[in-house]
Amino acid sequence: MAENTIDWWKNVPCHFTWDLEAGVNVDFKGTLNNLDSKLETYHETRWEGSPCALLLFRGYLEVSKFDGVTPNREKAEEFFKDADNENENVTDSEERKVYTIVSLANRLWILEHFGDEADDETSPNRETLIRKLEEVWKSPEEVSDKVRAHLEATAAFALSRLGPGKYEEAEVRYRKAIAVISTQSSWWHSLGLLIRRQAVPKTQTREECYNGMEEEIDCYEKAIKFDPDNDSVRCDLALLLARIPGREEDAKSIIDVTKDNTCEVIIKKGRFYRRQKKFLEALYVLQKGEDLKNPRSELFFQISCIYFHLGLQAGRMKDFTRKSEYVLIEREYLDKCLQLEPTHLFAKINKAVSFGKSRQFRKGEELFREIIEEQKENPRHLIDAKFSFAKYVHCYNNNRMSAEVAAMLEEVIDLSLRVLREIDHYENNQITGEYGYLEKSRKKLVEFYRTQKDSEDKLKDLEDKLSNLICKNDAS
Repeated sequence: MAENTIDWWKNVPCHFTWDLEAGVNVDFKGTLNNLDSKLETYHETRWEGSPCALLLFRGYLEVSKFDGVTPNREKAEEFFKDADNENENVTDSEERKVYTIVSLANRLWILEHFGDEADDETSPNRETLIRKLEEVWKSPEEVSDKVRAHLEATAAFALSRLGPGKYEEAEVRYRKAIAVISTQSSWWHSLGLLIRRQAVPKTQTREECYNGMEEEIDCYEKAIKFDPDNDSVRCDLALLLARIPGREEDAKSIIDVTKDNTCEVIIKKGRFYRRQKKFLEALYVLQKGEDLKNPRSELFFQISCIYFHLGLQAGRMKDFTRKSEYVLIEREYLDKCLQLEPTHLFAKINKAVSFGKSRQFRKGEELFREIIEEQKENPRHLIDAKFSFAKYVHCYNNNRMSAEVAAMLEEVIDLSLRVLREIDHYENNQITGEYGYLEKSRKKLVEFYRTQKDSEDKLKDLEDKLSNLICKNDAS
């Protein structure tokens, strides 16, 4: 036996022992949609490497404790069996051993939580699982460095899909894995993405360079070196290079050679062209994704963004008929996004705003209040919702400040300061940047307070609140 206790298997690394659920607030349905879309990509294009980490994580999610999960052990077992079948194609013996270990340990935890009875008579029982696990797991001390590396990467794969609170741990685990095995393309790609996800929110503007950018480029280049056919990496590299002065043509030459054959690549190419303000090119690419079996919620959100910009263009040209048409199409795609990911925050916010553009002001207000109620336990998302609502009311009040808008902006500032004090990983440019919520709220409140009788007291209170967070543009 691996260890001299009856429950020795509970110390074996797997999704149930990696503490994945702590401190996570994710949209379960949206996460599943993204994973299933990626799995479809694998079946269609057979990317380099194994899908076992995805399948094992997907199975675990079916019996996890995340909000919105109705445990389905039969479906979890289906994913584990798919992982076992794919594992037979893995040529590296130590990588294959890791997927076997995680699959067996996950199943044992399911039996622990749900009992030994299962509808599927072909599912292995507890004794069989323990016997098989004993064959591949002796003790932590006997685990080889390569097995440990693959375990770290399998955990990191899951962590990287559970939101900002898990990014740092995912990065640490990928670095540990790469220190042992430096030829895995997907690990380099994931590490680059994690560097970006943690660095970009701390920049002041989208165009600004950030710490880690050169290392991120190096990660993508290594990922392409070890998997030359990985167009998803190429898209990420192009999006990054487009931020760097003088590298725009390099970015364009990279994006132009990528194939529009997976939802992931299609979304990234569409985002690239949108940021270049090439809206029709972006739309042409993004609409290809609608024919896929499992288009991601983000695909529909990106298409809605294109129609948002086309609507703005039509408005500037005084073509109000076309503008109204674009608003309706934008909302149609927002609804498609929300069908797949019901709590997609910015899809709901944009939908509320779209009602205002259609002169359905009350409907937009009702949706904003619904969003705020949904997000009351998530202070970071509540900031987005309240600021957007304040902006909405201000806009449809002929851009005049009011006591109602001022009260909302005061709440935005209080919430922002609370988040910056308590939740380090949420510090980002939407709050503290030159054009962030704090600075925009401050300017509007200063404008409003100066029209009030007690303006001096209110201005001083505001200054005191923000004294430790002077915006860069004021400091300069």
